[in-house]
Amino acid sequence: MKNYPINLVGRALSSTIVIGGGEVAARKVEGLLDAGAQITVISPTLTPDLQLLADSGRIAFTARPYREGDLSGAFLVIAATGDSEVNLSVWREAKRCGCLINVVDDPRHSDFITPAVVRRGEMSLAISTGGSSPALAHRLRERLESLIEPEYGPLTEILAELRPELIDHFSPGEPRFQAAFRMIDSEILNILRTQGKEAALTYGRERLHRQ
Repeated sequence: MKNYPINLVGRALSSTIVIGGGEVAARKVEGLLDAGAQITVISPTLTPDLQLLADSGRIAFTARPYREGDLSGAFLVIAATGDSEVNLSVWREAKRCGCLINVVDDPRHSDFITPAVVRRGEMSLAISTGGSSPALAHRLRERLESLIEPEYGPLTEILAELRPELIDHFSPGEPRFQAAFRMIDSEILNILRTQGKEAALTYGRERLHRQ
């Protein structure tokens, strides 16, 4: 299971409630699903993307507004209704129940802030403005997504596979770091793009043994 950006796993993600079914809620759900969460969304309506997730069974869906008592048994809560009064009611119940809560665009009523995250396989880059401007974090994420190509996901897997050999061949500290940097700065990414993962892995292994 991947970690959620606040590094909560296990029980936290197995009992997650999202209040709200709009675009912001959809982005929160996407990040939670990437982390392996079991999610119940409570909202009168859903965005098309959330509806597809509900129809496929990837999320549970309760088709009505939030009610007192909806957080029973929850550990992690996202309040994303777009209505500040409803969000505040969710926050009050979360405090009574001992739930961790993120109220969207309201750091004062949030126990944690979720950064904007760029994911490439096992690699994650998180951008946070400390709650000051989620919109800025979102824009920066979009820019990073255009710079960091999808191939960085399989590249991370290749480097993980080569890591035991790197450790065997190079002393700890600077020699090992420099060897890793030479690998990353080599043609390995271009070979991955043009010839595929197996060719890149073979290239990486041969280069490593020549160093």
